[in-house]
Amino acid sequence: MAHQRRITTISVSIIASLVMIFEIAPQADAMDQISADNIQAAMRTLTFLESLPQEGPIVVGVVFPSDVPASQAAAEATAQLIATVHGPNSRTLKPLLISDDALAQFDGHLDVLFLVTGISRHCASIVDVMRRRHLVSISDDPSCSDLGCGVVTVRTGQRVEISLNTALADAVGARFSLIFTMVVKRK
Repeated sequence: MAHQRRITTISVSIIASLVMIFEIAPQADAMDQISADNIQAAMRTLTFLESLPQEGPIVVGVVFPSDVPASQAAAEATAQLIATVHGPNSRTLKPLLISDDALAQFDGHLDVLFLVTGISRHCASIVDVMRRRHLVSISDDPSCSDLGCGVVTVRTGQRVEISLNTALADAVGARFSLIFTMVVKRK
């Protein structure tokens, strides 16, 4: 009985911690509030990514489909918002716009990818880059998760919903904290 109470107490503590971390602050004029909330919550998941380098700015490749009209503008708005959010331990997030067709040839430093809506049609080439470079991808587009190129998918609304593609996370060498893996939906 005491063991059951301890587990319940730990579970409540974990959930309370996650609620505080994923509290959504109002921001972003260039996109709708739901998208802004999704992006802010997505960037907060980096707190639980143990395989990130421990120092310096976190470089976030904002990947957009070059064949979708207006996707670059959406990616630019996303990058602007990401630049205003702090990463783990108040580290700077440094967004970098990259089209899907430029991603394979990009030879600069990246720590994580944020996949914008519409990029899921290019999942095969994105996953190839993710595996070669050991990059975690985060998105608020459920089709990225459904088609297998999103490691973490974050959606906000009445509550924050996070799913983790454990097979893809393993394939890219991502390590998340035990707390995170216990409370997210796994695929």
